[in-house]
Amino acid sequence: MEQGTGAKGGDQMAADNRILQFFPQGLRVGWERSGVCFDQVQEIRLRVNQAVRVLSDREHRLPMIYGEREMEEIFRYLCHDSVYAYEEERKQGYIVVEGGHRIGITGELTTAGNGRFIAKYIRYMNIRLAHEHKGIAKKMIRYLYHNTKEGEPLNTLIISPPGVGKTTLLRDTIRLMSSGSDGYRGCNVGVIDERGEIAGAYRGSAMLDCGERTDIVTGGDKQQGISILVRTFAPRVIAIDEIGKSADAEAILHAGVSGCSILATVHGNSIEDIRHKAEMEQILHLGLIDRFVVLSIDAKMERYFEVYDREGNRLCGRNLLQVPA
Repeated sequence: MEQGTGAKGGDQMAADNRILQFFPQGLRVGWERSGVCFDQVQEIRLRVNQAVRVLSDREHRLPMIYGEREMEEIFRYLCHDSVYAYEEERKQGYIVVEGGHRIGITGELTTAGNGRFIAKYIRYMNIRLAHEHKGIAKKMIRYLYHNTKEGEPLNTLIISPPGVGKTTLLRDTIRLMSSGSDGYRGCNVGVIDERGEIAGAYRGSAMLDCGERTDIVTGGDKQQGISILVRTFAPRVIAIDEIGKSADAEAILHAGVSGCSILATVHGNSIEDIRHKAEMEQILHLGLIDRFVVLSIDAKMERYFEVYDREGNRLCGRNLLQVPA
């Protein structure tokens, strides 16, 4: 294994036991010797007949190779030997396992009806690890409220390139708004968690802390989830991850006219970048968003945030995004 993978312990060889949860007993030996630190790992890439790649502070190549049989064995293990119970998720190209970890799967696809496909032979997996970093939004949160005694939450959009930490930041912002922070009282927050990544949802239950006054809808789609929350849970804030299509934008508009504040994320590098996205056109044209939070990353893998108002004026310069000491 390459050096610098975060080995720890007296002999620098003990792997973090949480890594082992993804692999059946007979395939754990290499991981037990790897010294990989769970808390630093973002992704584990498995490709049939290729060396395992781990993304943490950088990409690491491990001297472990899984063939077709091993890949099938790992997948069955992740499904608790009940592959058909995960069929609906497999049609979307991923499954979510306990802890909120998302496993991307692909290989040879076969038709599953209604224009959808499902992986028949799984030859590639991307294990995206869900991490909880409480306090990461603390330096930013005060910019997301009206400067009034009541401190009402503002409509906020988090803009970020893939892999920079927008979902982690979104989760902690939800937690702070729900439980209350820095003099701002907590409020009811409704979370639309289609893929189970925000709350680390497993069988509908949140595995990660989203606050004391948070109600979560998993599965379905954004429009269905917002309709349920608005009709029956009276949220003050509705949180949504990844606006990726026009239907998502329409769902957000519905939430906005229902009197809820919006907290959402979208892939992009800047405010100007998202102006060219068709799904964002109406939202931006109507001036629905009060605050834009822009995330970035440097060559050292340090993450930063900036905050802008609805006119694009910078309210907060480039700040390091980190958990308070």
